Amino acid sequence: MAVFAVRVARPGGGIETARIEAANGDAAAAAAMARGLTPLSVSVARPEAAPRTSASKKKLATRVARELSVLTGAGLSVEPALSALTRHATEKELKETADGLLTDVRGGSALSEAFAARPDIFPAPFPEIAEAGEAGGALGKALGELADTRERREQVEAGIQGALIYPAGLLVIATLAVTGLMVFLVPQFERMFDQIGGDVPPQAAFVFAISAWLRQWGLWLLGGIAALVFAFVIVTRQPAIQERIDRWMLRLPMIGDATRTIIAARFCRILGLLLRNGLSAAPALRLAARAVGNSWAVTRLSAALTEVRAGRGFSERVEASEVLPPLAAELLSVGEETGDLGAAATRLADFYEARFERNAKAISRIVEPAVIMLAGVVIGAVILSILSALMSINTLNF
Repeated sequence: MAVFAVRVARPGGGIETARIEAANGDAAAAAAMARGLTPLSVSVARPEAAPRTSASKKKLATRVARELSVLTGAGLSVEPALSALTRHATEKELKETADGLLTDVRGGSALSEAFAARPDIFPAPFPEIAEAGEAGGALGKALGELADTRERREQVEAGIQGALIYPAGLLVIATLAVTGLMVFLVPQFERMFDQIGGDVPPQAAFVFAISAWLRQWGLWLLGGIAALVFAFVIVTRQPAIQERIDRWMLRLPMIGDATRTIIAARFCRILGLLLRNGLSAAPALRLAARAVGNSWAVTRLSAALTEVRAGRGFSERVEASEVLPPLAAELLSVGEETGDLGAAATRLADFYEARFERNAKAISRIVEPAVIMLAGVVIGAVILSILSALMSINTLNF
C-alpha cells in the first residue's frame, strides 16, 4: 500500500487534494469516487512529517495521556475520566483541552477520533495508540506507555538543551564582553594616545580601527543580523529548504552522528510502542518514520519502507536509506524474522538514547573549553594591543 495525492473536485464545487492510501493509482481514484468526489489527477504523495508542536503543547499532551491512563486504569470509562479531569484541572489550557475532548466523546466520538481532530496538540501516534488501546480493551495501559515514551523523549530533549545552553551562554557573554571593551574602553585609550602623539603600533591601530567601525556601524550590523535571522526563519518554513537543511545536518562532523543517533532512538521508540499496543508492522513502521523529527529522514525512510512493502529486504532497504545506523537496520531485521520486532525496537531505543546522552556530554566537553579559549584569545589580544600602545607611550616620554 502507498499513499497517493488525489486532486479531486467536490460535488458542491471547488477543488482540493485528498491523501488516500491504496494499492495503486487506479485504486486511489476509485476510493475517491466512492467518497462522492471526482478524481482529476493522481500522483504519489510526498511523505509528511509529523506536525511540529510547541513545547507547551507537547507537555500538555503528555499530561493528558498520563492522567487519563491513571483514571482509566483505576476503572473509569473514558467519559467519566474526562469529566473528572475537566472538573479538577487547575490550568486553563488543560481544562479547555479536556473539556473539548469530553464534548467530542459525549457527541459519539471515540477518544482516538477526538485526538485526531486536534493534530496540533495530539499528533501521531496519539490517535493510533488510543485506537489500538480501545480495540484491545487496554486503553489505560496504552496511554500509560505513550506517556512514558513522551516523558522519556522530553528528558532527552532537555538533555540536548542543557548541553547547548551553557556553551551558548558563554559565547553570548564573551561577545558582550569583547563588544563592551571595543565600544567603551578602547576609545578612551585611543583619545589618550592622540593627545600624546607619536606612531601607533600596528596591532593597536588595528584594534582602534575595529573599535571605530563598531561605533559607527554597530547598530546597522545588529539590525542586519536580526534581519538575517528573521529571513532564515521564514525561508526554513518551506519544506524543500527545511529538507536540505536537515540533510546537511546529518553530514556535519559529530553533530551528524548525534542527529542520526537521536533519529534512530525516536524511530525505534515509537515503533516499539506501536507494535506492543497491537498495530501491525506496516502502519507502525510508517508512523514511526513520520515521528523522527527530520524531514529528509522522513522522506528517505518512507521511500525505503515503500520498497519493503513491495517485497524488498527490510535490512537492505533501510540501511540503503542512509538514515538509520547499519546496526539498527540489522537488528530490526532480526527482530522481524523472529517475530519480536517490538521488543527489538525497544531495546535499540534504550541503546541509542544512552549513546546520544554520552555523545551530547562529549560534544559539550569539547565546546565549552573551546568557547572559553576563544573568548580568552580575543580579549587577551585586545588587552595586549592596548598594553603595547601604553608601552610605546612610555618609550616616547622617555
